[in-house]
Amino acid sequence: MAEHQNIDELLAKYLAEESPEEDFPEIQNHLNELPDGNTVFEHSKIIWDASAAFQQKKPCDINAAWQKVKKQMSCPSKLEDHTPIVHLNEASTIIRPLSEKRVIPFKRVISIAASVIVLMGLMLFLFWKPTSESAPLQESVAQEKVLNYTLPDGTKVTLNRGSKISYPSTFEGQTREITLQGEAFFDVAHDAQHPFIIHAQGAAIKVLGTSFNVNAYSKQVKVWVKTGKVQVKKSSSVIQLLPGEQAEVQGDEVVRSTYVDANQAAYFSQSFNFENTELSSVVNTLSQVYGVKVTLANEAMSHCKLTVNFEKESLENILAVIATTFDINVQKQGQNFVLEGKGCQ
Repeated sequence: MAEHQNIDELLAKYLAEESPEEDFPEIQNHLNELPDGNTVFEHSKIIWDASAAFQQKKPCDINAAWQKVKKQMSCPSKLEDHTPIVHLNEASTIIRPLSEKRVIPFKRVISIAASVIVLMGLMLFLFWKPTSESAPLQESVAQEKVLNYTLPDGTKVTLNRGSKISYPSTFEGQTREITLQGEAFFDVAHDAQHPFIIHAQGAAIKVLGTSFNVNAYSKQVKVWVKTGKVQVKKSSSVIQLLPGEQAEVQGDEVVRSTYVDANQAAYFSQSFNFENTELSSVVNTLSQVYGVKVTLANEAMSHCKLTVNFEKESLENILAVIATTFDINVQKQGQNFVLEGKGCQ
């Protein structure tokens, strides 16, 4: 057996505590014959102790002992973790493993792998949000009756008949956005950091906190402001509205209205203000608010003009006042009403 293989086997048995103490002089003799024998012994012992830390619960394999030592010796960083730097002179011999390939220490591999996993997890958390996590859209629909809703941010909505709004279960991001089909009155919860935006027939109505009405049954969207300030935008056309003002969307243009109907939000307020209003306009308003058909029996009646205020009155009481004022009859036909009389000159 070659001399180098002899010292390998003797060191392995000695470090594994499988050789008697009296064999140590023989080991010492072999080491003395090597130019850097003491260094070989010290390094072998340190590496053996380090490798044993990973094998405390495993039985010692004597035949493979030195193979493990030589494998660990190919990892210089192990030595750096446990021993001072050894300065070699020109005459020193550097012992290399049989293979020139450097092996990355096990602890360092685990450390690098853990760092990569943590970094990847952090990047996924910060930059990747699956669309499935987005707040799902909800719908509120008013069919035969006017309905009231409160949105997730506290905004109160009164939805007119035949209308629908779509909105997320929770508002996320920099804006609070919903979609309207039909007509609704909004009392928006104030939040200066998150503007409230209504999309209706291609127009965008933007507010921070205010109350206003949006009529979007057709593409001719109408917006009337009760309190606060509202921005109405369609394409590149933009108008700012103040309380009492109204705008209409005509094609891609937003136009400020010269005439403002004081009763356009009566469907939720149940309040009417008729000021020298033609009877034909009165019955149209009543039909829209109460969801029934009120008609005039002849054209001459449309010229009658009414000046009166109603506050949360039933349709029957309102029609009774009109009948008394103009000396006309009210005929009920199913759910509908017909006004009959001579009319006004």
